[in-house]
This record gives sequence, C-alpha cells and structure tokens, in this order.
Amino acid sequence: MNPSPITSIKDPIIIAARALSTLAGRREQNKCLLEGAEAINWALEAGLSIEHVLLYDREIDRALLEALDAQQIPMYTVSSGILKKVTNSSYLIPAAGIVQLPSVDRESAPLGDFVLLLDNVQDHGNIGTIVRTARGFGVRDILLSGDECDLYYRRAIKASRGKVFKVRALRFESGPMAVDYLKERNYQVVAASPHAPAVQSLIRLEKKPLALVVGNETEGVSQEILDRADLVVRIPMSDRVESLNVGVATGISLYELKYKLVIAMLTKKIRTTLGREVNVAGKLIQMALDAELGRISPFNSTQIIFLMVLKCDGVMTEDQANKDTATFGEAFRLLIQPLLDGNYIQYMQDENETVLTLTGRGDELLGQLWGVIEASEERILQDLTDEETGQLVDYLHRIQNSCIRLIG
Repeated sequence: MNPSPITSIKDPIIIAARALSTLAGRREQNKCLLEGAEAINWALEAGLSIEHVLLYDREIDRALLEALDAQQIPMYTVSSGILKKVTNSSYLIPAAGIVQLPSVDRESAPLGDFVLLLDNVQDHGNIGTIVRTARGFGVRDILLSGDECDLYYRRAIKASRGKVFKVRALRFESGPMAVDYLKERNYQVVAASPHAPAVQSLIRLEKKPLALVVGNETEGVSQEILDRADLVVRIPMSDRVESLNVGVATGISLYELKYKLVIAMLTKKIRTTLGREVNVAGKLIQMALDAELGRISPFNSTQIIFLMVLKCDGVMTEDQANKDTATFGEAFRLLIQPLLDGNYIQYMQDENETVLTLTGRGDELLGQLWGVIEASEERILQDLTDEETGQLVDYLHRIQNSCIRLIG
C-alpha cells in the first residue's frame, strides 16, 4: 500500500489530527495522537484501532511502513512543517497516528478486585508512571477524576511505555462521584494521605475488592473523599523527608496493598480460581453421568467414554489411553480390568506394539449404554440454549488450545 500525499494544512485529516494535541480535542473525538513509531507500535500491540498514520515524506521508517501495511492501515505522507503543526512541537516527529480509544460502559464494566482512582492527578509524567506500575502489579482498571487528569497526553503515553493503551479507564466528573460508584459495587476504599494516623503496612483489609485512591501532587486526596473512605493510610517516613512523589508513593502502596488483598482474599480466590471451577464442573458432570449409568450398568462414565473413544480410534496404545482417560499406573489398571474381564476390550499385537481394541461384545455394550450418556448430557445442559451450548463448547476448545500452547 503506497502512502497518499497530503500537502495542505487545511486538509480535513490534518485539521482533525491537530485538534488531538489538546485535551478538549481528545475528549471530544475520543481519540488520541500517537507521536512517533514507538507509540504507534504500542497501540498496535494493544490491539487498538488506528485510523491512519501521517509519515514524513522525505524519510519513511520502512519497518513501520511494513507493520502498517500488514494491518492495512491508511498512510499519508506530509511535510515536516505539517507534522510539526500536527504534533504542536518545534522539532520533527517523523510519524503520527490517530487512534480510536476504547469506550467503556461505566454501568457494565467488569472491574477487577483491585482498582486505582487518580483524584485530580495532573502531572503527565506521574500519570504515566502510575499506570505503568499499576499494570506491572496486574491492575487494569483506572478511574479518573479532575479536568486535567489525562492518560493520553504524549508525556503520559511515553512515561507509561504504552501501558495506557492496556488499561480500562473510567472518567468521573468528581472524585466523590467515583467513590460513590465504587461503594455501590461493594469496594473498600483506601485513601493515601501523608497525614493519616494509620500506617499502611499495619492495616487489616476486608475480604472484598479494594480501591486505592491517590491524590493531586500538591493538595493530595480531597477532604470529601477522605470523609467517604473506609481507611485513610500513610507510608511511614523519616522526619527528614516530608512526602514522596505521588508516582513513587503509588508504587509502594500498590505493592503493599495488593499483597495484603491477596492474603485477605486467599480463601475466596482459591475457591473461585479457573482451574477449580473447571475441575468442580468436570467432577459434577462425571458424578451425574455415573449416577445415571449406575441404574442399569456396573460401568462408570469414564469406562463407557473410553470405549467410545476406542471405537472411534480403532486401536490405542496404553500411552494414548492414559492421556485420554487421565489415569495412569494402577489407577488405569483398575479402570480397564472389568472391561478386559468381561471381554469388552482386548490386547492385540499391531506392527510390533501392543494395543487395545474394542471387541464385538464391547460394541454391543456401547449400543446399549451410549443413549444413556446422550440423554444425561441433554439433562445436564437443559438450562442452556443451543447457542449457549455451542459457545460453551467453543470456549472449552479455546481454553484447551491455550493450555496446549502453555504446555509447549
């Protein structure tokens, strides 16, 4: 894709891009300006939708050009003068992109266990540092209050190393409105203040989600928020130092409070972890199938499903059978011995290796019992629509594929 030239400062694309150098322009369009190849690549990595990119017409970054071309992102070449006007800078930034920012529905946003509220924080370097640190500690949800608190100014983007594109940002008209929003969602609100009586490292947290509030560089957290907070805490300091930079202080608080929250919610987290939920669901499904089969047969669901897989594959080595049944050693012997004793399966030699195969008797047993499996499956899924059942199967396949990739 060859970039198209733009030569006029009055071109609509240039006019719209120039507006993004201001806070009002960014908010009005819900877009921001990506200044430089690095910022453009950060947005690409975050999966954001880049509308188009302006490139210096006399020296084009070939690697950037190829990356944009691969994504079929429109490109335009412009003069250094136009680029300086777009970026509102006295020096040349040879590439500038326009990116659509994600919109977050405040009422349905699935916030995590730990969120961060920036109450009128204004220094863009601090904002970027805070966001980068938050992502480093696994915090994704950032609430913002105050007219000047802006994640998408060039300095904030640079200080965050592009992590502003990987957070879920919710803006509120005021800090107290944000706190009320959090309280309605059962968050414990912890505000940081250098004058608080409680030492951060000594507090006890409740077993519920936490919101940490950090305040303006000069005035700190507003009194209205302090009055609404469940806890107001401070980091103990030497009397030779009055206070810490808000970015540094936030990093310390994130580390300490996130650790405390994990300890406080450890039991809950263990009980709701993905592996446990999948394991519990799998065990319950197996118990339900076993209960149905137990009414008419001495065999359990694992044995019947193993017969079905064996019928599909024709022959199977013990190693394959171990993996398919997730049983090994003595447990596997106990599983297949009744099937061997009843002549439902048998060992045979196949090209110099011993394999398992289904017998005619096993084939008949499957014909008698597989209908029970299918009927039980329908009853297990009776509260799901056909569409939901299809989605569930798709989700499970995707989870399995992700696990396979992690296993290597």
